[in-house]
Amino acid sequence: MNISKKLLSILLIFSILTVTFSVFFVKNESNAVTMSKSYTQYVKSGISAFPKSYQTYLKKLEELHPNWIFKAYYTGIDWDELTSSSAENKCKKNTIYFKSGSTVMDPKALCICGKEGDSNYYCASASTVNYYLDPRNFLSEAQVFQFLDLSYDEHITKSVITNAAKNSFLSGTFTVNGKKYSYVDAIMDAAEESKVSAMHILVTIFQEVGKGTKKSNGTYTLPKAVSGTVDGYEGLYNFYNYGATDGSGAVERGLKKAREMGWTDPRTAIIEGATIVLANNYISAGQNTKYFYKFDVVGNEILQESDGKKTYSSSYFFGHQYMTNIQDPMSQAYNLFTYYTNEGLLDKTLTFNIPVYDDMPSQAVQQETTLKESEGDFYWVNVNSSVNIRKSASTTSTSLGKARRGMVVAKKGSSGNFYKVTYYKATSYDKSKKKWNGTKVTGYISKDYLVKCDEKEEEPEDPEPSKPFEIVEDEKLVDLAPGGKVSNIKNTYKDAKIKDSSGKEITSTSAVLATGYIVTINGKEYDIVVLGDVNGNGDITSSDLLGIVNHLNGNKPLKDAYKKACDANRSDTISSSDLLTVVNHLNESKKITL
Repeated sequence: MNISKKLLSILLIFSILTVTFSVFFVKNESNAVTMSKSYTQYVKSGISAFPKSYQTYLKKLEELHPNWIFKAYYTGIDWDELTSSSAENKCKKNTIYFKSGSTVMDPKALCICGKEGDSNYYCASASTVNYYLDPRNFLSEAQVFQFLDLSYDEHITKSVITNAAKNSFLSGTFTVNGKKYSYVDAIMDAAEESKVSAMHILVTIFQEVGKGTKKSNGTYTLPKAVSGTVDGYEGLYNFYNYGATDGSGAVERGLKKAREMGWTDPRTAIIEGATIVLANNYISAGQNTKYFYKFDVVGNEILQESDGKKTYSSSYFFGHQYMTNIQDPMSQAYNLFTYYTNEGLLDKTLTFNIPVYDDMPSQAVQQETTLKESEGDFYWVNVNSSVNIRKSASTTSTSLGKARRGMVVAKKGSSGNFYKVTYYKATSYDKSKKKWNGTKVTGYISKDYLVKCDEKEEEPEDPEPSKPFEIVEDEKLVDLAPGGKVSNIKNTYKDAKIKDSSGKEITSTSAVLATGYIVTINGKEYDIVVLGDVNGNGDITSSDLLGIVNHLNGNKPLKDAYKKACDANRSDTISSSDLLTVVNHLNESKKITL
């Protein structure tokens, strides 16, 4: 690839950031340093090629998956340079999701500038950036997928993508000039033409625009950016949010870019987007992993071991990033791992390009905490996504919020399989003092998801599963999360009998339950309540939102089980927060659980 292409991309992004944001340094968090004029890079294959601090983690992965190939990508970048405000610690360059009242996050995870990019995405602190920069924090079976080579992979067949596209709008079709196409075929064609992994294309589309919402007829609504119906931008499609910079009106900015690119039908937008955005702008420029998409620490090409050492001007580094969300590589890694697992691909030959920096700390960098050492032994949260902090030592206890990977807590005691922990929770930003306020909270986390700081991690299991159902004896109800099946109840109560709202007995264990059904357990009858399913069809759609609205304004008050289904967040009151709970479930940002 011509060096000028990446430089042009960098200059373009820099000009956009300069116009859109006030970019500045926070000197008391991470001072600028004298930067090198160039970096010499090379690649070595095999676990022995890595520093010892990497090898323990990689050997565990090799035992699980002997066919995996690990390549040490020696960047030639000094750790202090990498983590300076001249490189990766610029304000507004790395943001993290925070919403007061619902997000559990230590105040020290947020930058003292208090700047917000997209809604609820705030500038991450220097210590948080350093945690996500250190590859050793993500060398577990799932998280290593942020280092997966995203180039074309022949193992990703059409049947693999068809299965992965289920339960989304990508399982459907579209018409161009009277000819019908499937989204899956468009993705496979895009992979072939761009030489990009089809799985990478699919996961990127999901990450950028969502999966759509299932309608009562079994089809899916189209996300706004690919609907072709946005006012002023009719007939335009952008599957990769290309040009959709952070802030209000992002979709419209993306569609304006789509107009410039000529993306006037879904097939063209998918194929050309994969070639221009994913391949030419990133993979062909050396940024061929989810990690490298976020952190621009490679030169101008994908180096192979046979290339030997190559030196690149420092002007080609640190400016070319696909996303600002610093947790994006972590979440996309888990998505990739899940799809590869579901499709039986984990034991294939997969290549992982893992960066190594000069003069790194001897151990993986841990996140800072407001806690004092006197408050107990420090543990960090070891999950692939998030885990509930409970009010008491039980999975049925009220959740105080969700803790994400790397958050530090102090152990105060233990109860059964739970540790009693103390942690600090950010609450609000004080502009006058330029600091984040926080409050100290005590709760319980399962021992399975905590690792003592400075101890080596064990691979986490998936976070605690939500309960399939819960009997509410005093109200003669059985509460279920959406999607609950007959088998969920019969696995616990073999002799349970279930009837639908018309009184017909349901015998199929795979049948999905709905509000208004009746279950008999040990001679007692209970009304079934599926949280959010206020119309009793067993599915959560926009019509359920309307049902809650009509109940709240008194137009169509609901009774009995249907009224209870309105209380989607189980707060014992029906309010606008239940509407938000259903909306979050529909857009898959937070599923309804017990």
